[in-house]
Amino acid sequence: MRGIPTVLITVSPEVSAQMRPPRAIYPNGFKIGNSLGKPGMRELQRQVLRDALKLLTENTRPGQIMTREYPEYGEFHEPPRVKNLS
Repeated sequence: MRGIPTVLITVSPEVSAQMRPPRAIYPNGFKIGNSLGKPGMRELQRQVLRDALKLLTENTRPGQIMTREYPEYGEFHEPPRVKNLS
């Protein structure tokens, strides 16, 4: 293998498919700005990242975008509160 292996995490698979990335993952239903999950959803974010990195070991063809389901993304989630420092 030559070059730097890359994985695209996309929330817009139709647009990304036109660029034919070497490997890509689409977390189904994720919104722009939340490509790894909502703020504070650390375990979900880790899982999306693990799934994306796992693509480096799989035989994918350029332009193929793997769709993954993460039901916990749609669940109600209260982000952690930021402490007021003033």
